[in-house]
Amino acid sequence: MMKKVINTMFLLLICTSMMAAMHGYNLNFTFSQHNFCDTIPIEFDNDQIYIPVMMNGEEHLFNLDTGSSQGTVYEGAHIGSWTELGNVVSRDANNRLDTVKVISLPPFKMGNLTVGDYVASVFPRPTVKGKYDVIIGFDLFNKGLCAKIDVEHKIMILTDIRDFFSGEQGFAVKYKLKWFVPYVLISPFIRHVDETLFDLGSRPLYVMNKESFDEHAYKSNNVGSQVEGIAKGNMNIGNLGTEKQDEVAFLHLDRLKWGDFSFNDVHATTTSGSSRIGAQMLKYGSVIIDAFRKQIVFQPYSGADSVEVDNKQFGVAFVPKDGMAAVGLVFQKSEAYINGMRQGDIILKINGQQIFTFNDFVNYPFVKGRRYTFTLHDKKGFDKEVSVER
Repeated sequence: MMKKVINTMFLLLICTSMMAAMHGYNLNFTFSQHNFCDTIPIEFDNDQIYIPVMMNGEEHLFNLDTGSSQGTVYEGAHIGSWTELGNVVSRDANNRLDTVKVISLPPFKMGNLTVGDYVASVFPRPTVKGKYDVIIGFDLFNKGLCAKIDVEHKIMILTDIRDFFSGEQGFAVKYKLKWFVPYVLISPFIRHVDETLFDLGSRPLYVMNKESFDEHAYKSNNVGSQVEGIAKGNMNIGNLGTEKQDEVAFLHLDRLKWGDFSFNDVHATTTSGSSRIGAQMLKYGSVIIDAFRKQIVFQPYSGADSVEVDNKQFGVAFVPKDGMAAVGLVFQKSEAYINGMRQGDIILKINGQQIFTFNDFVNYPFVKGRRYTFTLHDKKGFDKEVSVER
């Protein structure tokens, strides 16, 4: 009998240890209010949404990222004490997988709503600049909240009332959850649809999965006329590293269809990660995320059924390589390419100032519209100088 009790206790200890080691997706966090509606001020800066939050008596800016299934906190964040829950297998926007630590944040307040026991994965601080330490993910909506995000008026209306937005007009698109984040079907080419992540954590209006693009290009003759060029490289940096090097197509889409709404004259690129429609769409209208109907409603500020985007084509991307800053991708028609910049070039200096690391490059005080001279070390072992406008 004693042996059976000991064995049972041993099994319980093993199970408890396993539960502590691996933490699955859950919606066990809490809201302080029910049957509520609140209007919360937001910031929209550099095509990212920031929500002012009070936590431990201090104000923080949280980034709203619908492409993240749960919250994220960066190592070294000054947010007070948290509770460690174990680990989780996490997937970033580039489809990279890794096991990361999971924590429970201290209670925080958005507007009049207090959120308790919110779960977040812990990642190394990104190499790109950011004005936030914490990301709020799509679990906020999977828990049962709906929101209207209006960056023109700098507000987010947040509610748990099922039919609060039912009378609102706009262009509705249904979403399906995949890895607990919302995927919609949109149309980049005539008679073709693309499964696309609704990702407000992504800045560009649209990037297209390369495999999806190849499938479209194979099936349709009108795709080729909307390709401005092809290059090989990488440009997207996720929480778990830079996307793998791949062939990238530079697209000039006649239109990008969101249901019955058209974004016309759209420049975009392909990516090895998921197709994504990003936060730049908020420049043209507000969006309603309706978690109960699993739909996203786009409400154009103009009231029309289309908008002319005419955005600038991507030029050059810089990525970390062995700790240094390198040219990850460069468009053949860009000024940088014409003046001699190539994929794989390592940055040694900018305007004579030495650049030792990728962080040195990220923190360099670039000013938009100014011209800079890059001293580069190319793949053949030669140094060169290239002048470009940032």
